[in-house]
Amino acid sequence: MEVISLQLFYFTNMRKLIYILIFGLILSSCGGDDESDVIINVKTLNYKEYYNAGEKIIFNIESFANEGFVSSINISTLTSNGFTQLLDTTINADRTNFIFEYQVPQFNNDIENVKFYFRAYCSTGNDSELAMTHHIWGTTPLQASEHSMFAFYKNEKNAFNIAYNEIIDFETADSTYIDIYDFSTDSTQIFKKEWHSMTGIQFARFNDFDFENANHISVKNAYISANKSTKLTNISNDDIVLIGLENEALGVIKVVNVFDESDNMQDRYYFVFKPVI
Repeated sequence: MEVISLQLFYFTNMRKLIYILIFGLILSSCGGDDESDVIINVKTLNYKEYYNAGEKIIFNIESFANEGFVSSINISTLTSNGFTQLLDTTINADRTNFIFEYQVPQFNNDIENVKFYFRAYCSTGNDSELAMTHHIWGTTPLQASEHSMFAFYKNEKNAFNIAYNEIIDFETADSTYIDIYDFSTDSTQIFKKEWHSMTGIQFARFNDFDFENANHISVKNAYISANKSTKLTNISNDDIVLIGLENEALGVIKVVNVFDESDNMQDRYYFVFKPVI
């Protein structure tokens, strides 16, 4: 009986020892970055997928020291133009929490990826860094393409697809590809000079828009603020038309010429399209 008791005692205590060792390992693995002398946390308060030149990106920056105190904080960016230091400030406190605003500059690329580096320095000589990337629309002029779209009763090349940037045939194309089409009818063969959409495209006539210098930013901002409609009527020469889906701008069209011919089969629109997709 004494032998059995000793074996039970040994087994019970070994099991406790194993539990203690496992618990210690769990605590050690959960420590993470909090074991560093200094910690830095950053949140983007007005996060969105893309920012425009002139907008602000607003950061909430928090830092605290586990040992000593936070001596300074540095903020820098890396873009296609190289590294830029935005902030290098002395703190000398156990903890700090502040707002930092970044004014988005203009870039020459269509899309610029701006990488932000946030670094906190500790009085012990150690430091911690956090990095994040935000995407910026550039101001490169949009590429233009020229198209001729015929009246509906021509029954060929009388519709337009935005994604493929090409004229298509209303009768043979899938309806999900018919973004813009002429709304004249076969029966009357009267050129109505009106556009509709099978895919929910919205139109906004904006003849004061700077078409020649159109870029992602100008098209997007103009489209969002414009009065939009599911159809475009009374189309005429030199009309400038912003197009999009709900609040997402897809491009801008300049109607160069509307040909209303004596031969109805030659009725057509000649336009220039600049996509933002």
